[in-house]
Amino acid sequence: MATNTPLRWGILGCGRISHTFASNVKPLKTAIFHACAARSLDKAQEFANKHVVRNDPEVDIVYIGTLHPTHCELALLALNHGKHVLVEKPMAMSAKEAETVITLAQQKRLFFMEGMWARFFPAVRFVRQVIDKGGIGDVHHMHSAFGVAFKADNDRIWKKELGGGGLLDIGIYVLATATMVFGFKPEKISSAGKLNDEGVDVYSSITLEYSGQRFATLEYSTLAKISETVTITGTKGRIFIHPPAHASMEISVATYDESGKETEKTSRFPWPTPSDHHSGFLYGAEAATEAIQRNEIECIEYSHAESLGIMNIMDKIRKDLGLVYPADEP
Repeated sequence: MATNTPLRWGILGCGRISHTFASNVKPLKTAIFHACAARSLDKAQEFANKHVVRNDPEVDIVYIGTLHPTHCELALLALNHGKHVLVEKPMAMSAKEAETVITLAQQKRLFFMEGMWARFFPAVRFVRQVIDKGGIGDVHHMHSAFGVAFKADNDRIWKKELGGGGLLDIGIYVLATATMVFGFKPEKISSAGKLNDEGVDVYSSITLEYSGQRFATLEYSTLAKISETVTITGTKGRIFIHPPAHASMEISVATYDESGKETEKTSRFPWPTPSDHHSGFLYGAEAATEAIQRNEIECIEYSHAESLGIMNIMDKIRKDLGLVYPADEP
């Protein structure tokens, strides 16, 4: 594909997240919304009217914003029709499903990415630069927390058949922060938590242990609001990602001199739309577009291997918690 050639996007799923995605990606000059599909014709037409989507089956890339248990099936469907794919996180319900999707994308030489939009915020890219340049020395510990008091009528969170629970919805954010810092192959994974009466997870505390005495301590909750922050600690300083950490605008970097004196500097990275962190969906879509224009089938910033690595970690956590979904059944 020629550089700067607009991508024609098709949308699978016309619920809240798809509306949010389309509203915030529409300003991209390299994005054209071309088609949408939903279980309900009324919902599809409503989406089309709001976002000026033309009823044309010729699309370049499909965005999947449906419920978690449908992600694998719809990704395979799109890939088998020769379309590039950007699917909301989690990309699948298990590592087995994830591997099936990734393998097909690689065989067909089609772009595929899990929509970990948080990875592409300028603030997060800045954090990676500081770490890569040794700005806080050798990193040995990081802590990440994320808690939301979800409403009782939010079936997407509370019902097992809809892929409910905290791990797949918000726990994946704290895991992705850890894998960004330390990689996706911890030597040991430990977790403890609680399931509700529906059998989905409402809280978990996780420890990932890596070689060289490096470790990540993580927690998430769907019952209580926990200030979403990240602290990354190295031998020469620390990085603090201000809330909301998955869409942060502020990063503080503290460094220590040989005498132990601390110097701290805070950098700001405004969202595209200052009042709405969801405007950051633009960054992930932009990264996907640029990769496709370079004829690449993945984004190096959030690779196939990392998506699959996180799914493997989540499988282990689910085993620890006793969290089983219908998709796990033979």
